[in-house]
Amino acid sequence: MKNIKTKITTLAVVSLGLFATSCSDDNFLKQESPTNPPTETAITNEKTLEIAVKGLYNLMQTNSDGSQNSYGALIPTLNELLADNGFVSLRNSNRFSATRQPTLTFFVRQSGDIQTLWNSLYKIIANANYIISKEGSISDDATTATQTPQNLFAQAHLVRAMCYHTLIVFYADKFGGANQDLGVPISLKYDPSQFLPRSSVQAVYGQIKSDLDAAQTINAVNQAYPSDPSSKTKVLGKAALDMMYSRYYLSIKDYANANLYSQKVLDNGTYSLLGSGQVANYFSAEGQPETIFELEYTSNDQPGANDGITATWYSGGRYRQNFATRAFYNQYSATDVRKNAWYSLTGVGSPSITTFPDNPKAVDVMKYTTPDQDIVIFRKTEAVFNQLEALYYTNPASALTKLVAWVNTYRDPSYAFAGSGTALLDEILKQKNMEFFLEGFRFTDLKRNGRGFTNPQTTVTLNPSMKEFQAFPVPLQEQNANPNIQQYPGY
Repeated sequence: MKNIKTKITTLAVVSLGLFATSCSDDNFLKQESPTNPPTETAITNEKTLEIAVKGLYNLMQTNSDGSQNSYGALIPTLNELLADNGFVSLRNSNRFSATRQPTLTFFVRQSGDIQTLWNSLYKIIANANYIISKEGSISDDATTATQTPQNLFAQAHLVRAMCYHTLIVFYADKFGGANQDLGVPISLKYDPSQFLPRSSVQAVYGQIKSDLDAAQTINAVNQAYPSDPSSKTKVLGKAALDMMYSRYYLSIKDYANANLYSQKVLDNGTYSLLGSGQVANYFSAEGQPETIFELEYTSNDQPGANDGITATWYSGGRYRQNFATRAFYNQYSATDVRKNAWYSLTGVGSPSITTFPDNPKAVDVMKYTTPDQDIVIFRKTEAVFNQLEALYYTNPASALTKLVAWVNTYRDPSYAFAGSGTALLDEILKQKNMEFFLEGFRFTDLKRNGRGFTNPQTTVTLNPSMKEFQAFPVPLQEQNANPNIQQYPGY
């Protein structure tokens, strides 16, 4: 996406019956963010299909006004601020400040962040629906595109699976939990007259599996771009599909298959696990050997000082207000290579975060420090932890052995742990958060495993019996526009 910007997008609407997708086929190469809805005849050949798929990746970013915000910033932000190891400083811009209230005032139908996430994900789905509607009608033309139609349509199916997985994780209870009839609406085509009800949790996971299966024709990225190795982290490929399968199977508690697909990722030689000597520089450059897929930002499409992940998380950003807790930081031993590579007790800029009124003091997260920095969505080490979680439920002795071996080898040579039972599960999830803080996992990991918590900085408490732990409310704007959608109980 460095030199091609698509204008593929959807109309900014709320009701699930009002999605539209199209493009201006006269302006595919214009260097600007996507703003215009496509026409019915936009995807007419392989070249326009390829540009449309790149447009899906563009929509997964955070844009310059924050109206499109999901994988690029909002999802990793909510996963930390709604869990036990992140918080908004007492010195804040009011952005996300409701997440620090013990009264749980974030979890309301009027929440702008809950509305934005819902709209953003369904907007991506609407575009994917339009692309998938052309499946079978586009001929292969090696002279105009670098990928086959089959591979491009597979990417669209995988993106749609990712979005439905994120929606069901946030807006419904976990698989087998409460209110299983209240999943999320399944929109698979454009129809302005429809007002979709919520499908069951099982049906949504069934749709995710259907899209993953439809994506089986996806290429390995080195096959899709044999002459351009730098592109291997910019498109979804076979390793990303296998990683999504492992996430899916963890979600539905099929631990044997979660283990199987995690191992497929680990066996994929195109990528290599992040070594201890590579930790310090991992986030400073794109296209790292560990990275399977990342959202690309450039000077042409960066979200700007107000809306990107660095706006609130980095002490050098405009709002410098979201931080890791000191209790989280103290979990790292002095010999853990991540401790001083990814975190700072002083931060940058003025005034120093040491002068902020928080008690205990804040810890700056140094993973993302520039607005045009690429955002990592899949990296190989996730497969290590997906496998560990699956093994905890099927072979806990193996899970313990593999956990200790991985931490000793890759992160902390002095690490030791010998716990069992739920203490082992908590340790696996703790080590995963120590590795993936601000990468989009903590809240959803705790929820999937039914692990309640109290945030030591804010005293916010959530447990599986609470509606706020189980599901976000349907946004009020969506509820007002769609008479067929049912609100989650208690909201």
